[in-house]
Amino acid sequence: MLVWRPLAASESDALGNRVLLRGDHTRALEWFDRSLRLEPAWPLLYEDRGRALATSDPAAAIVEFTRADCGAPCDAQIGDAFVRLGKPADAIDHYLRARAVGRVSAMALELVQAKKVDDAVALERALIARLHDGFLERADVASAYATLGTIQADAASFQPRDATLRRRQAALAFAAAVQRAPFNEGYLLSYASALAQEGETTAARQTYDRVLTLHPGEPHAQAALAALGGEGARSGGATPSP
Repeated sequence: MLVWRPLAASESDALGNRVLLRGDHTRALEWFDRSLRLEPAWPLLYEDRGRALATSDPAAAIVEFTRADCGAPCDAQIGDAFVRLGKPADAIDHYLRARAVGRVSAMALELVQAKKVDDAVALERALIARLHDGFLERADVASAYATLGTIQADAASFQPRDATLRRRQAALAFAAAVQRAPFNEGYLLSYASALAQEGETTAARQTYDRVLTLHPGEPHAQAALAALGGEGARSGGATPSP
């Protein structure tokens, strides 16, 4: 048994990753190829080779990530490669498989900028449906709901006919985010703002109070309370049920 082969392959892979971090993709490929000649069955080496090809040859990178078959990390990187190839539908499919919350949300917000609101909403809801609303993924679910709220709130600003419905949907989405991440200042502020825009001033004040209880002196909450006729910074307040 040639015990030196895996050791040499591992060393070459480490050297490849070092030069890849310095931006030398060509030299990195040489080291990864050397590793693969020694250990052609190692999936990690194909993933590393894919990363070295991702910018210069995304189609070839997809082949390497597929060979690596490393689950969510490879699916997310395949999605990135499809973006570079100008194939957003394929990218979205792989991002959803990977449950790549940040990447999916970024694409959804780009769709909003292009005034494709229904597509953005559908994409974010598809992401939420893929996530498990348990302890391990609760932060991701909260983030996805917060993005959905942002989508609906933004749409209300340029879809006057649907503005009332959009604002309501935004409030519900932010409420879902707050329910899963009750101490997140950004989600609470967004929820309070959505309530205020809906005319739910009492609930909005209570939510801003909640922000100030968690983050005393928070300027956005203070200013919003003053605008709503509240007292500015408070020592406490009722906690609304999202």
